[in-house]
Amino acid sequence: MQTTAEETHLNHIILATRFLRTDLIGANVTISLCMIVKDEESYLAQALTSAKPIVDEIIIVDTGSTDQTPAIATSFGAKVFFQEWKDDFSFHRNFSIDRATGDWILVLDADECLSSSSHAKILELVRQPQNAYLFIQRHYSNDSRLSNFIPCSGEFPEWERSYGGYFESALCRLFPRRKDIRYRGRIHELVEPSLQELSDMSVVPTDIRLHHYGHTPEVKKNKNKSALYTPLGERKAEEEPNTWKAFYELGVEHNCNGRKLESAEAFRRGLKLNPAYVPMWINYGYVLTELGSLEESLKALGKALELEPKNPEAHCNIAVAYLRKNHLLFAEAHLRRAIELKPNYVNAYSNLGTVLMRMGNIPEASAIFQKAVELAPKNAALLTTFGHHLFEAKLFEESEVVLLEALKRDPEHEMGWYALGEVSCALRNAQQALAAFEKFLMLQDRNERHTEALHDLVKQRIALLRKHQASSSST
Repeated sequence: MQTTAEETHLNHIILATRFLRTDLIGANVTISLCMIVKDEESYLAQALTSAKPIVDEIIIVDTGSTDQTPAIATSFGAKVFFQEWKDDFSFHRNFSIDRATGDWILVLDADECLSSSSHAKILELVRQPQNAYLFIQRHYSNDSRLSNFIPCSGEFPEWERSYGGYFESALCRLFPRRKDIRYRGRIHELVEPSLQELSDMSVVPTDIRLHHYGHTPEVKKNKNKSALYTPLGERKAEEEPNTWKAFYELGVEHNCNGRKLESAEAFRRGLKLNPAYVPMWINYGYVLTELGSLEESLKALGKALELEPKNPEAHCNIAVAYLRKNHLLFAEAHLRRAIELKPNYVNAYSNLGTVLMRMGNIPEASAIFQKAVELAPKNAALLTTFGHHLFEAKLFEESEVVLLEALKRDPEHEMGWYALGEVSCALRNAQQALAAFEKFLMLQDRNERHTEALHDLVKQRIALLRKHQASSSST
């Protein structure tokens, strides 16, 4: 809940914004914030705080919260409607719009925020009732392997926080309240299809960012979205068997949750319906690589390059397939091309470092990993990867230095602790090895991310280390 100081600060912002509103759009144009929520007590307040200064009413549709979400919404003056979940995001979105009274609809999710720097822009936009507006959803993440990942650069320090980077997508979140503007789609719902059918409406791009935290480690840990999204995605594909995007979305959903075979099949079906969509070929090729179908993967990724020869992600994924085949020169060539096309491509630098280590070119590999770390200094996984390669090259002391730096940057990085345990064993530092392995197990247990074989192996290592310590102390 908000403190008194926070409430006072927010009220000052609201008061100042009202004067700005009057100057820009007059007193008669109103905006309704519409949201659907369930168990969002950790995130809802920051979303509402970010939007309240420019909206006239807040409509919240709660689909079954068991936490403090409704109370938080009420504390912001929201009109809260309780509705049983219908397995259809569009149904609930449209219900929220139907309860609104404003001239304009602004849509946010609970794990999204608007920067105050966008408030004046939004108030200018609503002077044009013939337009609907695309915002750019900036999805923060620490996973540099994600498609179109861009390292954080300090553009929005308040919202970037400690995350390593982001990827972006555009979607319509600001539009006039009209009965013929409706959300469609059981999942990955959009208003764009209905807008495209209206001859008197235009969909206009903007540079307004929605800061989205749904892909961050803490949200993924606390919310099992797959349990909801996967069944809905499967139903959507069944109900829309001729819609390629339904299969693309389902393929991405399966891939993100480790179901590679199901993902490949969904992409195959989507590509039959739309063989010209490059991101689907790239994702299909990636999944095939993970399944070990390397020749099929190269064909799929080759098709992506036929359609878009300068696509850096296609080059990077082709390189990974060649790396798995141990065709290191081909892998190196494609990675250097990917970096040429996208100079801040963190994952391409990481993979090139791996290739150069395999080639035995340790000095250049070190420089490449250093460049990757400069691009994404908060990404401890890059240093852990480099440390692991140094360990494989039997450069144990150098590996230890790199891994300790990785854990300094991210003390919660599980695989960093595991790698440090292995290096410490090689250096015969039993005390450090024992502490590292115990930390690894603690993090795995806490995060409920067990890889059984590795978990058991570490337990065996700990038992041996303790046995060694006991025998050493008795002699």
